[in-house]
Amino acid sequence: MNPSKYVETGETRNYEMFISPAHQRDINNSGVKDVMKSIKEHGFISAISVRPSIEFPGKLESYDGQHTVNACKRLGCPVVYNVFKDVTNKAMISLNSQSRQWKLPDYLKFGVTDGIKDYAFLNRVYEDERIPLTALIMMYGGSYANKSFKELSWKALTIGRGNYILKYIKDFEKTYNIEHSRYARFLWGFGKVLDSGLYNHKRMMRQLSKCSQLLTKQANPQGYTDNIEMVYNYGLSDKNKVQFTQK
Repeated sequence: MNPSKYVETGETRNYEMFISPAHQRDINNSGVKDVMKSIKEHGFISAISVRPSIEFPGKLESYDGQHTVNACKRLGCPVVYNVFKDVTNKAMISLNSQSRQWKLPDYLKFGVTDGIKDYAFLNRVYEDERIPLTALIMMYGGSYANKSFKELSWKALTIGRGNYILKYIKDFEKTYNIEHSRYARFLWGFGKVLDSGLYNHKRMMRQLSKCSQLLTKQANPQGYTDNIEMVYNYGLSDKNKVQFTQK
């Protein structure tokens, strides 16, 4: 793997020289205002890292400084920049996350733009459903995998499992108006229940018809696992009760 090569440092008020690559995060207005505040308070701003654009000759891709460029443009001050060549996409992520912390949707967008099929699949679900991304990563990846997700190595290994969870929580919502079933901590707790191999959805729906009010908001995933188990066993004899996790 070839490392990024530093070429030169420059300074300019030609703000149109800088463009954002397709992988870049969307401009966040509050981020621009934060940079403007810093410039006003300290009188200077750190140099941004750029690379020559292949698609648009003469332009520089501002892949870790789009907020800085916009802040300087609003204030009328020059942009200081360092030019690098041979910058890989992963180096781009590293530079971005150092200048301003990326969130999971930023990595998702990057993966989609980079043509990674698993990220494109997850993005379709993310756009269609009102579910936190960290929960979807667990549902369709099979485990807590935020680290691999940020490294662009995450795989949708448990699509069937994720689809079942999605179907079941929609049943909870539609039939019993359990809206908190889309909370990340609910989905984590419910995932543990399904992973036990002991869950029967028809039985759960019958139980909810008797006591849906007992499926209440919980502070953490384990609370939801225990709460679901309580509802699942409500009013049944000991021999018919099920324990989803070891106590």
